[in-house]
Amino acid sequence: MSLREATLGLLDDGPMTGYEIKQFFCNIIRHFWSVSDGQLYPTLKKMHEEGLISLKVVQQKGTADKRVYSITDKGRERFAAWIREPVKKFEELKEPFILKVFFFSKLSREEILEHFRTQLDLHARILEELRGVRDTYEQVVSPYQRLIGYVGIMYVEMRLLWVARMIELVEQGQVETQRAFATEEMVEVGKRFFGEVFSEEPTREFRRWLDKTGLELPFPLLGVRGNEGVPDTAGEALGAGGRRPAGRNRRAAGIGRRGKG
Repeated sequence: MSLREATLGLLDDGPMTGYEIKQFFCNIIRHFWSVSDGQLYPTLKKMHEEGLISLKVVQQKGTADKRVYSITDKGRERFAAWIREPVKKFEELKEPFILKVFFFSKLSREEILEHFRTQLDLHARILEELRGVRDTYEQVVSPYQRLIGYVGIMYVEMRLLWVARMIELVEQGQVETQRAFATEEMVEVGKRFFGEVFSEEPTREFRRWLDKTGLELPFPLLGVRGNEGVPDTAGEALGAGGRRPAGRNRRAAGIGRRGKG
């Protein structure tokens, strides 16, 4: 994804200031594309010099002038060519934490658990922030922009559940004794897992496991009611169950670790 083309896409919907563009990147799509001031403003300057965007300086009393950017015909042509070109390259992710997990056999069990518990708290906080962004912008973004927001939420939720499961396995000393996870059996488990998390009413077995992990998650996890977008095969695999009660404080936002007692 190119910062230039993404900016052109935003301006194609209407004029924006540099600050408004930055806020969109920081709030709406930060889970897959982050932008700093050091990237954005030099890029806007160069795009203006190349004729992709125009600049209008609006004078304001008692404060700095407002710099409003608009897309030009040349910019629209560039954006149209970019959006129609299929992405044919898979971008590899850089995961500092996963890289450390690769060497966890060199740590003690308590050190490993400290890593995973830190990740659990971190992802709970990020998930709360993403849901807050969703609630703020859900009515003002396009359907596909809303979909990307849900993808970000789902990604963090999946990682939360994985971290919780790893804590359980490490505490029980099962990681060292487990056979390879990339088996046909685990593929089937993964399919069922996705069926559970997309369900409004997960099975009792899945809810019991959530109780053991100390997590509270609302269902369906993406906040989409009904069976829209859920394969029939997933729906058939789901059992009946009650909805989880609302929590307090952080859990009121949908995720958190339960305290003991």
